[in-house]
Amino acid sequence: MPLLWIALSFITGIVIASLFSLSAYIWLGIVIGLLLIFIFLRLPRFSNNPISNFLLRFPVSAFALIFFFFGAWWFQFRQPTIDAFQIAFYNDRDYEMLVTGTLAEPPDYRDAYTNLRLKVEALDSGSGDLPVSGLLLVRVPQNQTYEYGQRVRVRGSLKTPPEDEEFSYRDYLARDGVYSYMSIAEVTSLPGNGGSVVRAAVYKLKDKMLRNTYRLFNDPEASLLAGILLGVDTGLTKDLQNAFKNTGTAHIIAISGFNIAIIAGIFFSMFKTIFGERLGAVFAILAIAFYTFLVGADAAVVRAALMGSISLLARQLGRRNTGLNALAIVAFVMTIINPLVLWDVGFQLSFFATLGLILYAEPFSNFTGKLISKITKTDNSKLTQIINDNVILTFAAQLTTIPIMAYHFKRISLISFIANPFILPVQPAVMIIGGLAVFVSLILQPIGQLIAWVAWPFTAYTIRLVELFDRVPHGTIYLGDSSFWIVFAFYIALLTATFNWDRIKEWFNSLAGSLRTVALTATLVLMFACTVVVWRSTATAGDGQMHITFLDVGSADAVLIQTPEGRNVLINGGASTSELSDELGRRLPFFSRKLDWLVIASTQENQLAALPRVVERYPPENVLWSGNIQASFSAQTLDKFFAEKGIPISRAEAGQRLELGGGSFIEVQAAGPRGSVLLIQYKNFRALLPIGLSEGTLEELEFGNVVGKVDVFLLADSGFEQSNPPDIIQNVNPQLTVLSVAAGDPDGLPAQSVLESLDGYSLLRTDRSGWITVSTDGDTLHVEVERGE
Repeated sequence: MPLLWIALSFITGIVIASLFSLSAYIWLGIVIGLLLIFIFLRLPRFSNNPISNFLLRFPVSAFALIFFFFGAWWFQFRQPTIDAFQIAFYNDRDYEMLVTGTLAEPPDYRDAYTNLRLKVEALDSGSGDLPVSGLLLVRVPQNQTYEYGQRVRVRGSLKTPPEDEEFSYRDYLARDGVYSYMSIAEVTSLPGNGGSVVRAAVYKLKDKMLRNTYRLFNDPEASLLAGILLGVDTGLTKDLQNAFKNTGTAHIIAISGFNIAIIAGIFFSMFKTIFGERLGAVFAILAIAFYTFLVGADAAVVRAALMGSISLLARQLGRRNTGLNALAIVAFVMTIINPLVLWDVGFQLSFFATLGLILYAEPFSNFTGKLISKITKTDNSKLTQIINDNVILTFAAQLTTIPIMAYHFKRISLISFIANPFILPVQPAVMIIGGLAVFVSLILQPIGQLIAWVAWPFTAYTIRLVELFDRVPHGTIYLGDSSFWIVFAFYIALLTATFNWDRIKEWFNSLAGSLRTVALTATLVLMFACTVVVWRSTATAGDGQMHITFLDVGSADAVLIQTPEGRNVLINGGASTSELSDELGRRLPFFSRKLDWLVIASTQENQLAALPRVVERYPPENVLWSGNIQASFSAQTLDKFFAEKGIPISRAEAGQRLELGGGSFIEVQAAGPRGSVLLIQYKNFRALLPIGLSEGTLEELEFGNVVGKVDVFLLADSGFEQSNPPDIIQNVNPQLTVLSVAAGDPDGLPAQSVLESLDGYSLLRTDRSGWITVSTDGDTLHVEVERGE
C-alpha cells in the first residue's frame, strides 16, 4: 500500500518539524538534495550499486523518505510571517486600536457574548489607517445582529490569545489562522459589504434553516437537531453537552463520518434513480461538498466528506476501496491544506474512529456472527446484523478513540458501550425525518411542522436516554492528566496485536464458551430497547394545579407559571439563552409553542439578556411591562421586537391584576423605574416575587405589612443585603423562601446577613437545588427540585 506509507511519512515529517524549529530552507535543501541523489543513482553508470538495486526493488522507500522531508518543509513553509503588515504584529500593546475589516464567517452567537471573525483590511493606532492583513477574533456584547461580509470597525486592545495548563486558546485559534484576539470591543458598522456572493447566499440559507429548526421544534430537541444537521451546537446547555460527553455520545451532536454516511446514502439513492449510478455518484459527491460547506467545513467534517466521496467514486470505478489507502489520502490532502489540522481534536477522533472501523469492524463482526450461530444453532443473520451495526461497530470505533478521549478530555466513559447501542439506531430517523422537516419548511411551513411532529419522538428519545445514562453512578472515570507516551504506547501495542490477528482469533475462540452469558444478556437488552420508547410530555398543563417553577438561570430571575387551566406565563428570563430555551422546551406543551403572557418585572440587563433570542422561538401573545425601557440594551431590543411583531404591551401599575383563569391571578403590588413587585395567588396560596425593587418600594409596601403573610417568598436581587431587610421576611413569614443565585457568584451573593436572617425558615437555592417547582391546588403545597431533596 504505497499511498499509506507515503502519507504516513509526510505526516511524520510535519510532526518532527513541529518539534525542531529548523528553517524551511534547510528542509527544502534536504528534499532537493535527496531528489538529486536518487536521480544520480538512476544513471546507467551507477545503476548496479547496492543502493540503486535496493531503490529499484523498494521504490516506495525512496518516495517515503522524500515525502518525510517534504512534510517537514511544508510545515515550516506554512508558518505565518509576523511583520508590520500582519495584524498579530500589534498584539499586546498598552493602548487601544481601531481595526477595519469584514466578517469572514457568520457571527457565532453565544449566551453571554458574540464572536466575530474579521478579515482585517486596515489598522489605526493613532496616526491613520495602515494596510494590514490577517484574521482577528473579536468578542462583542450579545443580542446585536451581524451577517457575513458586513464591514465593521472595532475599537479595543489587541491581545495574543490566552493559554493555560488546561487549554491553549492560542493553539486552537492558530489552526484556523487566527493569531490576534480582542476580548472586549466596541463595534461600528460601515457602509458596503465584502466577502463572496456565493458564500453569503449559502450562509443565508443556513441561517434560515437554523431559524426554522427552532420554529419547528422545542428546545432541547431544536438545539440537538441544529447540531446534528447544521453543526451549530451552541444552543445546548452546558449540562446537556456534558451529558453527551460523559455517555460517549458527543459524536452525535457533531457532524461526523456517521452523519456523512447517512447523507451520502440519501443523496446517492436520490440521484441514482434520476441520472443513473455513475452520474448519480457524481451529483451525490457535489451534494456532499455543498453540505460540508454549509455546516462550516471543519476538520472532522472535511475528513468525513472526503472519505465518503472517495468511497462513492471508487465504487463506480469498479475498484476495491482499500480503507487504509482512502484514509491515508484523506489525511494527506487535509494536511496539505492545513498542516495544523493534525492537532485538531475533532480530526484526531474522526481519523482514529475510522481507523478502528477499517481494522476491526470486519473481524469483530465475523466473530459475533459465529458466536451467535453457535449459541442459537440457527441462522440468525438479522439478529447478527442488528448487533453488529449497533454494538460491534461502535465498539470498534471506540477502541481506537479511547486514548484520545482520555488524553484530551481526561475521562473515559464506561457507560458509552451501553448508551451507544440504545441511541445510535434512531439517529438515521433523527437526521432523515428532522432534516426533511427543516427542508420542507423552507417551502411550506405547515407541512414542515407536520413532519417535525413525526421527528420529535426520535429526538426526545435521544436526549432522554442520554440524560438517563448520564445519571448512572460511576459511568464515567475521571483520570486527570494523561501522559502522551502512555497514549503512544497504547497505539503501538494495539497495532502490534492487530497485525498478529490470527493469534487473537485463537484467543477469542478459546473464550467463546464463557462469553455465552454475556451475548445472551446483550441480546435481551437490545430486544428490550426496541420495545421501549422513552419520552414524556414536556408540559404540565391543565391538571387543576398551579405550578410555579423557579428556573436555574444564575444570579437573575426566571419564573415559569403554569396555571390550573393550562396557561403559561414567563416572568423575566435571566442571562443564558440556551438554559432558558432548554427549560421552556422541556415544560411547554409540544403542540403549543407560545407563551400566554411574558411579564417583564425588571429591565436590568442580567434579568433580560436571554429573552431577545428566546421570544423568537416562544413568542408571547401578551406582554406586561414594568421598568424603564432605556435601562438596558436587551430591554430596548425586546421593545423593538414587540413593536415589529404587533404584540400588545400593557404597562404595569400598582394594583393592576392579571387574571389567569380558575381563580388564579398575578397582582402588581408596586411598580417603579426598576421594575415591579408581583403577588401570585390561587385560592389560599400566595407567592411574593419582589423582582424589580425600585428605591422606596420597600417603604411603600411597609416592608411586607401591606402584602401580609405568603406561602412562598423569592429573595430580591439574589440575596442582596439592602433589598432583603429582616423586617420584610418576618412580616411576610413564608413557608418557603427561594433564592435564585449562581454558584460562586462574582459579587459574593447572597449576603451572609440575609442568610442569618433566614434562620428558622425553609430555604431552597437554585445554585444547590437546580430548578425549584412549587405545585399547589390552592390549599396544599408540594415542592420538587432538580437536585437533592
